[in-house]
Amino acid sequence: MAFETDEHYQASLIDDVCQFVRIPSRSGPAGGEEAAIQAVVEQRMRELDARVHTFQPADMPDFLHHPLCSGPNRQYANRPTVIGELGPPDAPALLVLAHSDTVPIFDPDQWTFDPFLGEVRDGAICGLGASDDKWGTATMLGIMRILRQRSRPLSKRLIFASTIDEESGVGNGALLLHLAGIRAQAALYLDGYSMHVLLGNLGGSSIDLRPKTPIADGTLRQHARALNTGCETLSLSRQALFDGSLFRDNARRDCSVALYQRRDDRGPYFHVAFYSLPGENRKTYCRELQAMLRDSLGQALDRYDATWREPWFEPASVPTDTPLVSCLADAVRTITNQPPVLTTISKQDAFVLTNHARIPTVSFGPQSRLTGRGAFHQPDECLDVHEAWNGFRIAANAVDNWLES
Repeated sequence: MAFETDEHYQASLIDDVCQFVRIPSRSGPAGGEEAAIQAVVEQRMRELDARVHTFQPADMPDFLHHPLCSGPNRQYANRPTVIGELGPPDAPALLVLAHSDTVPIFDPDQWTFDPFLGEVRDGAICGLGASDDKWGTATMLGIMRILRQRSRPLSKRLIFASTIDEESGVGNGALLLHLAGIRAQAALYLDGYSMHVLLGNLGGSSIDLRPKTPIADGTLRQHARALNTGCETLSLSRQALFDGSLFRDNARRDCSVALYQRRDDRGPYFHVAFYSLPGENRKTYCRELQAMLRDSLGQALDRYDATWREPWFEPASVPTDTPLVSCLADAVRTITNQPPVLTTISKQDAFVLTNHARIPTVSFGPQSRLTGRGAFHQPDECLDVHEAWNGFRIAANAVDNWLES
């Protein structure tokens, strides 16, 4: 893919990410607010001469009753999915997608700037969702902009999808695509990290432990230390399970059970995230988790309400010889002059496309290499401008490689 006007495309990309950050699009247990950003995405796609259509969850009668639907009682009105197509209608298709929603604002008092700032400071785009996944939405539109300026027509079809309800909906956004009948030879999911070529994802779920009655801060700290030790011990016992080829280098190998301390309008609570691998027995894993909680807290566990999140994520993976993997790996080499890293991500809704829609899905993104403050989902989330631009160039080249293959 030609980049004769790199500076023009880079400026457009950064402007788009900043604009999208300034548009709140949080999703949470009660529902979501994606309507405003999806309206902008729809308008942009129409301006780029795509064949655009939208649909609401209510347009998919099977959605709320599907076993993969997360939170069927949540608010789903005015939360459209936006689809834009380029190329011959009957040609082989590549699905390119990004999710429009962000997490809620965890720990609002810890932010040092407005979560919806949407500005570049010290070389980084600052604001909620900058890396997860406003970059993906902006990149998707940027690729469409390049293709529109091409002189020769496309010989293949590209389906661009801006989905909803990824952050709090397990696989709801991808499930809606599946139920809408989207079919493609492969999918490039613009939601990843560290420029890795992500061939699959772990499964798993989470447990929220909420105090039934207020607990003193000192006691909460004691419980946190005990739970953290329990999670670390159980994670250590599970390390050998990751020795399969695609999961050996997964970032969760040493922390497949992890404790997070959170606070919302109901007060402080513990969030225990756990990750599963292909072939694991769910009942056995649940017994291990329950035993860990009891061993860690003893009778104090009875002071908490435990909520297990349903449905679980499913582990998924695609073969390394999947054509899209080669297209993306070659793009990484071209842009970075480095060998591509082929690995897997933690829990992700791509499993719906790979396992259920039978669309082999490869994920990619430049999400911040930071941990803690500044990382995705964390206070002061930011994304380095250079990282955002290189990620865009890789994604655009991968799409071009697929078109030319």
